[in-house]
Amino acid sequence: MTRFTYPVWFLGAVSFVLAAIVAFNVWSDAYILHHPSGASLQTVSGFERVMKPAWLESVAPDVVFVGSSRIRDGFDPVLIDLAFGVRSFNYGVSSISAYESRRFVQDAAAQPTVKTIVLSVDAFSGDDGGRKTGQGFDELRLAVTADGAPTSDRGFWLFTTRYLSGGALGMHALGLYLLEQLSPGQRAADRPDLFEAYSGMTSANFRRDMVYRRARVMRLADGAHTELLSALAGVCHRGIRLLLFFPPDNAAIQARYEANDAAGLAAFKATVVADAVRHNKVCEGKVAVFDFLRRNALTTAPLVNGRSQVYVDLVHFRPAIGVRLFRVMFDPTGADTVLAHDLASEKQ
Repeated sequence: MTRFTYPVWFLGAVSFVLAAIVAFNVWSDAYILHHPSGASLQTVSGFERVMKPAWLESVAPDVVFVGSSRIRDGFDPVLIDLAFGVRSFNYGVSSISAYESRRFVQDAAAQPTVKTIVLSVDAFSGDDGGRKTGQGFDELRLAVTADGAPTSDRGFWLFTTRYLSGGALGMHALGLYLLEQLSPGQRAADRPDLFEAYSGMTSANFRRDMVYRRARVMRLADGAHTELLSALAGVCHRGIRLLLFFPPDNAAIQARYEANDAAGLAAFKATVVADAVRHNKVCEGKVAVFDFLRRNALTTAPLVNGRSQVYVDLVHFRPAIGVRLFRVMFDPTGADTVLAHDLASEKQ
């Protein structure tokens, strides 16, 4: 019997560790999803590509925000749900590719509860340099395949994602840490030291970001345009409202876009509008385009007491601004006294 001692011990130890990981992830996942501020974790960077497909199905939202870290930082479901009486989900991930953007739109459109998808078109700008997906992305976690067919055995893959993967362990540990730092009655907005989406750009941040983003352009490459058209096709016959928007990047960085490639920026905007017009002529699911990438009350707002009330940096806007942007897009007739003059005519 001695020769069996080590294998039994080894398998027992492995089984115990796996059981402990599953138990921790099951408890943490439920805790985060039911915590009053749990949805604010969707604004946090870290393992988004791993966990968000699983969280999307659990949340069963009416409204889904898709896009880059601009989306991730700018739309806190806790604020959105309270302001609009909806159930929302933030499907933003860092440095999203055009392909991932299209696939996340497909995934959101396949959810039976979703009525509105908000997509920031900056995700289709520039050149991904051949990069199709980011670390942690997995086709098997999404509700449909790239050609729109249901994903086989998705329930199994979502189970392993949220309860057995290292990404789940990391996201749950980070989430518990952040939520446990909140005092009773506090929200993420009260702790910008923990939830960076709520921090504010300073003069030093501004100067540093101007150097970092000095070569940035905003143009639509051919491959990215193909993905955008595929994203539009994904909602064509689903009766889903798709809201496309050019994000309100700070006026200073807009000037860089103009200096680096003004023609590319103008063509990008014109192409998106033309695509939406063609889409709306033949599709049940309608598209609206909003252009916040211009001089307006947000993009020209000065620092107040040395800190921006609008931006985290030159391109990432704060969640309170996300509420205001969504108000214009979700209900263009609604009142926003500060933005009404600048933004009411920006729907294309």
